[in-house]
Amino acid sequence: MKRRVGAAIVLLSLVLVGCGPAVPVSTEIKQEVEENDTMNININGQVASVQLEDNTTTKAILANMPFTIQMDDLHQNEKYHYFDKSFPTQPQPIQTIEAGDVLLYQNNCLVIFYQAAEPVVPYTRIGKISRFQDIRASFGNKSVSVQWYEGEGGE
Repeated sequence: MKRRVGAAIVLLSLVLVGCGPAVPVSTEIKQEVEENDTMNININGQVASVQLEDNTTTKAILANMPFTIQMDDLHQNEKYHYFDKSFPTQPQPIQTIEAGDVLLYQNNCLVIFYQAAEPVVPYTRIGKISRFQDIRASFGNKSVSVQWYEGEGGE
């Protein structure tokens, strides 16, 4: 049975710049993101699931799905996108960044690392892409369009 992940904060009128027209947001409320809850990403036809962290930042991002964003390259190890809205954050120093980590920098910059890196700033963890090696080639050094949408738990 597909589990629907709602948001702790439901803001129905939000529109993400560059993400196209407003998409209705589920009004279903769920207080926790469980360990096996996922969202999906699609990059050039390559689909992967993201194992989600249980925090308010993740819940706020989930409230805005589905969306498609252009992610630009930085330092030949990460893709990033600045939203024109802020999300709640819980930044913490991170000891190690691995390929496939999905993080939020400051309060509005979504980041996917496609190479391991030594962190120099705190991030809020969003999740980790499962079996990242299967889609690593989709990242390259150019900008990519990434579709984010709800996934099923237990993958």
